[in-house]
Amino acid sequence: MKNTMVEWSDELATGILWQDFQHAGLIARINRLHRAILAKEARPELVRMIDFLETYIENHFGMEERYMEVMNDPALRGHAREHQKFRDNLAELRQFGGMDAQMTAVSLCYDLYEWVTHHIRTTDKKLGRLLLQQDLK
Repeated sequence: MKNTMVEWSDELATGILWQDFQHAGLIARINRLHRAILAKEARPELVRMIDFLETYIENHFGMEERYMEVMNDPALRGHAREHQKFRDNLAELRQFGGMDAQMTAVSLCYDLYEWVTHHIRTTDKKLGRLLLQQDLK
């Protein structure tokens, strides 16, 4: 079985330095969680990942939405809805408490994989193109 769940590639790059740096960091954390799952040591990494995500999404999502506001980007409302859905899912996951940490970690890892393969490759790439057009790197 592969030791990584998702790999950073040019296909994921938006061309915006801060955005790409943060996305690459998220992918590294996803892979760390994936390795913990494979090693059957998910609980401590799951707790660290949830803590990381709470900070990450507030910083990262906030930054994206602020740029979109400044540019009066008509896609802001839809983009922010995707962000809120992610926040809501994370809040539910935070309540895992006594549930099986291994299964919770697998669920989170899959959700994050889906987020990377969909949101970054589509929604964030569009934002990146817009920021580059506006020379707001």
